Amino acid sequence: MVVSRRSLVRSGALLAVSGALGGALVRPGAQGSGFVLWGSSSAASALHREHPPGYGPVRIDVLLSRLLGVPGTCRAVGGDESWQTLAMRSYDHPYRPDLSAEGWRLPVQGQVVVPTADGRAPDGAPPLPGTVDGVVCSIRAVPGREGAVVLRRHVPGPAVELGPGPRSWWHTDLESRHRGQVHLFWTGKNNIEDPGRVLADTRAAWAVEPARSVVMGHWHTWRDRRGTAGWEQVRAVNAAYRAEYGPAYHDTMADLCDPQLWALPALRPYRIGESPEDRRWLALGLPPCSVVAGDRKHLNALGNTLVAHGLHRRLTGPAGPY
Repeated sequence: MVVSRRSLVRSGALLAVSGALGGALVRPGAQGSGFVLWGSSSAASALHREHPPGYGPVRIDVLLSRLLGVPGTCRAVGGDESWQTLAMRSYDHPYRPDLSAEGWRLPVQGQVVVPTADGRAPDGAPPLPGTVDGVVCSIRAVPGREGAVVLRRHVPGPAVELGPGPRSWWHTDLESRHRGQVHLFWTGKNNIEDPGRVLADTRAAWAVEPARSVVMGHWHTWRDRRGTAGWEQVRAVNAAYRAEYGPAYHDTMADLCDPQLWALPALRPYRIGESPEDRRWLALGLPPCSVVAGDRKHLNALGNTLVAHGLHRRLTGPAGPY
């Protein structure tokens, strides 16, 4: 009997084998285009090392890559707001360094520390690749200095006269670097109290490659339980996503509350949804407590497993790209 990779995934056996190998799954060369996961700490699997006995750490991007059999890249940065995700994703939404103190010129080599004209800057990210007036420069935050950035010129060359305005702006290189891949956007939770901003930024990020983009809905943390302001904010943004993106919208909350996914063989021993505390959380409109990390605002390894399997189901379904 020939057992296909897809049948193993559906049965949950692939996940079980991966876990038994300490998360390392030998697979043939990846076929098709890879994916990029954009967003903040949930997308970055911030607390993936929290797991029950007998389980192991699980990152969403790593497990999804194994399930799909394609390369995956995580561009999510903990703490980022939707506009920071957009600046990483879209060339047309640049950061605006204020180089007036440098005489509006790029140095011959090395780095400069400058404020930004509008106070917007990356937040705790590693250096991001990009350009200023076509010159290769990375940008990163300055610890302890809000609204300041480090611009580093990686290849020495002549000084470049810029002047104020668009020539001095930093543009991301990640749009071109990831062109043609599948883009998963899970962004805006850190500024969800400004839904207009979240919706506009998500729309602009999605519009870079709309035919290859999926917008993921937000999930209700303990702070977002029924009866709170967070409850209404999450529901409003998710409803707007659903209305705007239709088939390109992915209901992450539904995956976390899906008994079919709870029953994957590798997850079955943890009896998700059965404990009194899990049932209490479900009654409050939340995911089961057992899939949420101890800080009550991030997912643990079980929760990340549910998200990865839910995305795999969506991406390999009738409307999916794989």
